[in-house]
Amino acid sequence: MDRLQRIRVFAKVVERGSLSKAAKDLGVTQPTVSKALSALESEVRSQLLLRSTRRLTVTEPGRRYYQRCRAILDALDEADTELAEREAPRGVLKVHGPVVLGELFLGPVAADFQREHPQVRCEVTCLDAFVDLVAEGADVALRLGEIKDPSIVRRRLGTMRRLLVASPAYLKANGAPKQPGDLSKHRSVRFTGLPTGDQVTLGRTTVTMTPGFLSNNAVVLREALLRGLGVGLVIEFLVAEDLKKGRLVEVLPAHPLTPIEVSAVFPSARFIPLRARVFVDALAKRLAEVPGMTLAAKA
Repeated sequence: MDRLQRIRVFAKVVERGSLSKAAKDLGVTQPTVSKALSALESEVRSQLLLRSTRRLTVTEPGRRYYQRCRAILDALDEADTELAEREAPRGVLKVHGPVVLGELFLGPVAADFQREHPQVRCEVTCLDAFVDLVAEGADVALRLGEIKDPSIVRRRLGTMRRLLVASPAYLKANGAPKQPGDLSKHRSVRFTGLPTGDQVTLGRTTVTMTPGFLSNNAVVLREALLRGLGVGLVIEFLVAEDLKKGRLVEVLPAHPLTPIEVSAVFPSARFIPLRARVFVDALAKRLAEVPGMTLAAKA
């Protein structure tokens, strides 16, 4: 293993925070990673990492060395990518996205993209938690919700309509809300971990609903709504077919909710690979077909 490879190993360990995770990403054994780190520390005559059976900590010299090395590695990777993609997208395209949106939308778009660009290999990871794109080696992530951090590099794709829905059976048994305040008498079907909890805001009115069925998965919540367990706040595309066939009914349609933002997020503003840029263009085009989606002007 040469010096450059040892530096790549060190950078991966810092980013993943674990020798075993770095080894898995790099396709080598953990002893190989440990040996490379020891060799690098001997070469630079400085301890870069503090390692124990339970914890890995980057030393202050190690942190500074990583920052310098990361810039060099990025420049090399960018040069290689730019040269390889001078005529057409190619290479590995790593895409991250929310679970349900990934299953129902992102996955099919990525498959069609790879078929159109056979020199690209797509790797789609579906997680509802936000991830560090640099640590994961991702090219782009599809994210829902407002992004307040100005350091995050993104292209705003548009907004998705949100609405309250319930099954006809639930509304028949419990009565349909006539105004926002009536929601306080109803059980909520919602995502766990929402910062607003059981509160729902329609215009200037905020109402607290009775906690009902909770899940961290949108498909599970949809099933709970279909089975009449309460009123739920959902993205329109998830229940568009159910609304069309009458399995679910929109609640308080005269009181629209604030739509949710949809963005493509990149690990760096300095260099975005051609494969990522072309993919996001394809993504935006297909998003126009999603029920309740309003596209933003191309940035």
